[in-house]
Amino acid sequence: MRPPRYSLAPAALATLLAFAAAPAHAQSAPAALQVSLSAMPLAQALNELARQANLQMSFPADQVAGRTAPAVAGRMSVQQALQRLLAGSGLRAEVSGNTIIVSPAGPASAVSNLPTVNVVGDADPVAARVNPPTTVGSKSPLTQREIPQTVSVVTQEQIQAQNMRSVDDALRGAPGVTIEVNQPGFTSYYSRGFPISSTQLDGVPTGIVTSGISGPSDGLAMYDRVEVLYGPAGLLNGFGGDGGVINLVRKRAPDRFTGSVQTSVGNYANSDLQADIGGPLNDAGTLRGRLVADEQYQHLMQESTWQRNRQYYGTLEADLTPTTLARVGFSYTSEYGKPMYGFPVYTNYTVPDIPRSRYLGPDWNRFSSERTNAFAQLEQKLGDGWTAKLSYNYMHTQTGVKSGAIITADPATGLSNRYSLNTDDGNTQNAVDLYVDGPFRLLGRTHHLTLGANYLRIKDISNQYLINPDSGLDFEGDITAPFYDNASYSSDWGGGPENDIRNVSTQYGVYGNMRISLADPLTFVASGRVTWWKNDSIPDSDPYKNFFGNTAIRDKLPAKFSPMLGLIYDVDEHHSLYGSYSSIYLPQAGYEEYSGHVIDPIEGYQYEIGEKSEFLDGKVNTNVALFRIREKNRAMSDPLHPGFNVAQGKAQSQGIELRANGQLTSNLVVGGGYTYTNFRNYDDSFTSHQSFSVITPKHLFKLWANYRLPGDLNKWTVGGAAYVSSKVTYTDTTGFQSNYTSSGGSYKAGGYATFDAHASYRVNRYLTATLSVANLFDRKYVTSLTTGGLGNYYGNPRTVLLTLKANF
Repeated sequence: MRPPRYSLAPAALATLLAFAAAPAHAQSAPAALQVSLSAMPLAQALNELARQANLQMSFPADQVAGRTAPAVAGRMSVQQALQRLLAGSGLRAEVSGNTIIVSPAGPASAVSNLPTVNVVGDADPVAARVNPPTTVGSKSPLTQREIPQTVSVVTQEQIQAQNMRSVDDALRGAPGVTIEVNQPGFTSYYSRGFPISSTQLDGVPTGIVTSGISGPSDGLAMYDRVEVLYGPAGLLNGFGGDGGVINLVRKRAPDRFTGSVQTSVGNYANSDLQADIGGPLNDAGTLRGRLVADEQYQHLMQESTWQRNRQYYGTLEADLTPTTLARVGFSYTSEYGKPMYGFPVYTNYTVPDIPRSRYLGPDWNRFSSERTNAFAQLEQKLGDGWTAKLSYNYMHTQTGVKSGAIITADPATGLSNRYSLNTDDGNTQNAVDLYVDGPFRLLGRTHHLTLGANYLRIKDISNQYLINPDSGLDFEGDITAPFYDNASYSSDWGGGPENDIRNVSTQYGVYGNMRISLADPLTFVASGRVTWWKNDSIPDSDPYKNFFGNTAIRDKLPAKFSPMLGLIYDVDEHHSLYGSYSSIYLPQAGYEEYSGHVIDPIEGYQYEIGEKSEFLDGKVNTNVALFRIREKNRAMSDPLHPGFNVAQGKAQSQGIELRANGQLTSNLVVGGGYTYTNFRNYDDSFTSHQSFSVITPKHLFKLWANYRLPGDLNKWTVGGAAYVSSKVTYTDTTGFQSNYTSSGGSYKAGGYATFDAHASYRVNRYLTATLSVANLFDRKYVTSLTTGGLGNYYGNPRTVLLTLKANF
């Protein structure tokens, strides 16, 4: 057999003379170094690691060609970095003097007589899988210990183990996150008592989440993982919202052919068919692609309600040069159905005893959403560890809602007041992000710098169709009818007036992040962003399509600087202490005061201190955090001018979060967390208590586990999840449903605990069968709470799903 060909890394040639003249002790691998490598061709990654470690590199050129290395970042040994770069490649790394030699694994290696690098089993690949580096708080992939705020990741392993199907499912599994159903088809996410008002797609800001309202929940088929950064996060997303930011990481085109097909069936006519295939498209492996398709259908828990979801995704990646990577992609997501409707609350603040299966909406209730997304990225290696990346993201979402809802209900008479709604909304977004990122030397130490700019334009056209006045009803279609009379809603839209508004929001800014190494164990993080924002709200010029007589509103905010500061102290190789300060400044587009202008932005700050640890060579991560958030100017209803708002809400949220995630043994993976949130208002004004304490419980605990049985039973994997929430209370100080002459009242949703379970059997190397049961004990509980008929929802009953998945 011909021995493999080796090429001496060009980066090593540049350091050869320096090593020849260096003292002997300098010609060995450093015990640990700060590694910063993004995903790139394997040959390039090996050369870059050699440059960062001041070592020579020798590898078989023909066996690394066409391979892609994963992102590797953090403080680690050279051996650990190599283990991560070469995971699954069939290659191994060995060290001789000041040279790293990569060769085929196995006894036939041409350099088998060289001393073997002493690395611990598969610790690094496992750590990268269960606790992957994230970009949710930066542009560089960072380990959680390098981020001075709380971060969690719902990994692909957790998604598969728990049979998650939507982004809602993933965030329900994320510690500290609560989900609220606003109205049929729309959900919001909250953490630490406040809305998560920012979303990224592969690190690029989007307007999917605006003021906490997410709209339709995407399916998970096209996403590799879901990352969450808790607390204010305005550095990369514009103005810093208070609850956090979500980063949806799309699946990449693999460098080896892989594919899977799975089908699921369950109760409530639940069915799912999904295919995922990808790999190299040319012999050199420089062009790669991936296609994903997913179709879901199910009946919902309320009688006659149903939902159909579709998702299609494709991406191409090309190595244009050894240092240039191009990536493009397209996705289409649709959701259509007859959605469930929330139950109302009586005017005396008692809750009707309504079965979960009872549907209180009209038969013609429909919800539809179509989302089209296209993206392009160009990444260029600049040398010396520096990278430049340009990203563009286009998204158009078309949403239609036709529904009816009960507003109020009288417990004495059994009569309810209800209205009908028919709206269409078209939302178009264009986002651009450009940054450069890399290390630099100053005062004998290596630091890291990120500089960038981004732009986001959102154009939203909303059409509201009103009841035909010839029907004898007012413009809202108000009707008083018996509580269970589903046939009393009016759908007489023909010839009725409209209320149409075009809203255009533009945001652009520049940002920077510097990680300054003050000493070997001490890192100072200084970040900042300057953002410009303007918003135009323009009603239709036709008076018949501007029924409420809206006037054009043009608002513009001056440049605003949003800082974030952090300090990280590495106690040892396993433990770090950190503290951070981050600011809040969030415009409130869509909330106008009586003068006709957008109300003042939300302002505030967060302090967080904590401790993060890595155990078992990084396979297990833990985090303890104390936080305090204060904000003011939250939009509240104006009691003197119904339909308008005032910037008045003042609130504080503080608490503690405990997190743990990772692989405890070769067979057991666990994850979860506990969050204590103490929320209080700073003022007793007429609207302050309508704040967000209703959304976040004081105590929230989540835990999941996946265990592969040992010995002869190793084809079986079992696991489960627990979700425990304390009670929440809704307080309406202004009177029920904006009746400001009333003294108001409150009601509670009790605490609850639900448990999920799953079991998988690996039939053979290709086929796996999984049985999943959610809400195992069929607990009846309230998951969302408000005063109207839109936002009070029961959680799902027990659902069973059987999945067969074939990998090839």
